[in-house]
Amino acid sequence: MTAKTHVPVVREWLVSLGMLTAISISREEARMKLAAFLPMLMSDFEDGAFTKESLNHVAKACVKGFPTYPELHIHLRDWWRDHRPLPPLLAKPKEAPPLEPRVPPTAEEIAYVHGCVQQIIANMHSPFSERDEPVTARPRYLTDAQLDIVNPLPGGRKRVPVLAK
Repeated sequence: MTAKTHVPVVREWLVSLGMLTAISISREEARMKLAAFLPMLMSDFEDGAFTKESLNHVAKACVKGFPTYPELHIHLRDWWRDHRPLPPLLAKPKEAPPLEPRVPPTAEEIAYVHGCVQQIIANMHSPFSERDEPVTARPRYLTDAQLDIVNPLPGGRKRVPVLAK
């Protein structure tokens, strides 16, 4: 849809709404509201939202006169949500070619898979396998030479005489 076809549809709809709901509004105020509402409504709604049915719905909801923009948008949005056309259906997927029949596994393949599954189950039940020995955590301390190197105090106590110089 181009803007040229959209502008007259929305403008005519707004003018009709103004005629149906005007209680006391000056011509200048109506012109200002039309100029302000038109681009906003055009960007938020398609031509299909501006029908006699939507006009009737919005006009009936605006009992206090020509609505403010938020009131107008809420009433039109509610109507459009219920009456919007459904999106086009997706094309049916192409049928896949029939699958080739599977060759049954040999006795060796079945035995191999059975052995793998048994090994996995055994590993899940024991906390350690035969080749993994539990490692006990033990503290690791810096050597005296390492402590002398990282000592942040200049001229601080040295533990290794070679580094004391």
